[in-house]
Amino acid sequence: MNSETKTCQNCKQSFVIEPDDFTFYEKMDVPPPTWCPVCRKQRRMSWRNDMNLYQRTCDLCGKNIISLYSKDSGLTVYCVKCWWSDKWDPKDFAQEYDFSKPFFLQFNELQKRVPYLALVNDDGLIGGSVNCEYNQDFARSKNCYMIFIAWKLEDCLYGYYMVDGKYLVDCLHILNSNSYVYEGIFIEDCYQCRYVYDSVALSDCSFAYDCRDCSDCLLCVGLRHQRYCFKNKQYSKEEYEKILSGYKLNTFSGVERARKEFSELLYTSPRRFALFRNTVSSTGDYLSNCKNSRDCFLIQRGENCRYAEGCDTPKDSYDLTVGGELSLTYEGITPDHTYVGRFPIFSWKNRDYYYVDGCHSSENIFGCVGLKKAQYCILNKQYTKEEYEMMLPKIIAHMDSMPYVDKNGIVYKFGEFYPPELSYFGYNESLAQDYFPLEEQEARSRGLSWRRNQPFTTGKETIKTEDLPDAIEDVRDSVTDEILVCIECNRNYRIISRELQFYRHMNIPLPRRCFFCRHKARLSMRNPFVLRKRRCDCRSKTGRQKGPHTYVNSAKHFHGDEPCLNEFETSYSPESPAIVYCEQCYQGEMM
Repeated sequence: MNSETKTCQNCKQSFVIEPDDFTFYEKMDVPPPTWCPVCRKQRRMSWRNDMNLYQRTCDLCGKNIISLYSKDSGLTVYCVKCWWSDKWDPKDFAQEYDFSKPFFLQFNELQKRVPYLALVNDDGLIGGSVNCEYNQDFARSKNCYMIFIAWKLEDCLYGYYMVDGKYLVDCLHILNSNSYVYEGIFIEDCYQCRYVYDSVALSDCSFAYDCRDCSDCLLCVGLRHQRYCFKNKQYSKEEYEKILSGYKLNTFSGVERARKEFSELLYTSPRRFALFRNTVSSTGDYLSNCKNSRDCFLIQRGENCRYAEGCDTPKDSYDLTVGGELSLTYEGITPDHTYVGRFPIFSWKNRDYYYVDGCHSSENIFGCVGLKKAQYCILNKQYTKEEYEMMLPKIIAHMDSMPYVDKNGIVYKFGEFYPPELSYFGYNESLAQDYFPLEEQEARSRGLSWRRNQPFTTGKETIKTEDLPDAIEDVRDSVTDEILVCIECNRNYRIISRELQFYRHMNIPLPRRCFFCRHKARLSMRNPFVLRKRRCDCRSKTGRQKGPHTYVNSAKHFHGDEPCLNEFETSYSPESPAIVYCEQCYQGEMM
């Protein structure tokens, strides 16, 4: 089978479907996509809200709850305990399949009727998380608050995509065995660190980038196996401690000074073309222990995957937005523990299904919402095995003969993900807005909804920012009773008691920015999840000593005097000031 070039229905740009892709689509019994990979990602993300939480009441027990879904979303919402209870039956909302109108309209009608889980969170369930009520896409943890997309955590606050750690605050993309870390990005096995990025096995380090097996280092980039270094220069223990003390990282002013100096150092060291750890035969960025995975980002233990991001242990799967321990899954949002799944949204432990939303521990279902431990259902209606197998090809043929057509004339036949204009989220409250930002007018011109009443307050502050103590040791317990104001967006926020305890333990000054602006700043330090062609920047005859010394903008080529001409796919744009090396040159210089 040969490669085939197609034109995306949505953006009208060409994209290529390769022989391996066709093999996967055949295995999954789905047609090849009509949207390009980037537009497919944007379409999926328009159905996912991670961080916009609303106050409302459970529509079953009347309890005040926090939910992903606003009161005006049109959805029925149950608290976690009510949703998982036997007080209601999702099959009570069953619909007959109607061959006189498009499938996606019928599915959308079912979505508006079946109760939704307020938060995807196992807090309070048997064997689930403990004291973790205010977290989303979250499981198997203890004593956590405002964490999004995470599992196996303890005593963590304000984070996004985190796996296996303790006492972590303001962190992003955390993998495996970290503890007592403030503001870390893509780190592993770090302890007692502050402001550390893309690093492994650090302890007692502050403002470090691309460092490994280091301790007691400040304002360093690209170090290996070092201790007591400042700006990549070696000092004695006494000299280092005097320098560290002089920066006064227990104060907001001291941290801002160090942050400014750190930003000037960040681009002085060569960078690997992609952040890979124990990864082979793969393309993308932020990959750990992966093989044969292409166009993937932020994946660990992935195998034979393509067009996936934010996944733990995915195998033989395409087009995923967050998921764990799954295989043979196509076009899904968080299809954890799934086998042979097509077009799932937040559906776990299922097998052999098509088009499901919020379904769990079920198999052989099509177009269902909210089912638990079900089998042979269509639009939540129960069928026999023989009836289900007879109906399935008829529905697929009907989806092709009577497709859904959106307001812009885009056609949705069998094999397409759900139309963004039918999403129960406003575009601006969905994950798509973070990756593909639109203004309200542009979003509405595309037929997308927009949520104007965002869940935050302004102008309610009880203390001025300039009145906050500079040093953490000068902060009183009463600060937890105050309402603060963000210096970036003017959003109000609070300091909770557990947060204050952590800041005191780690000597971290009070933040002057709200969590959302801090999260946005961390995202800005990460490259976009897009691959581009670029040539290795390694040059000859400039001379650089190895060891803990400042890098220059080019380095001696380790295998000859000629410039390296290797090309590669990288998330660094050609315009980026970063010094980007191919794998060979990076290994020769840095490892």
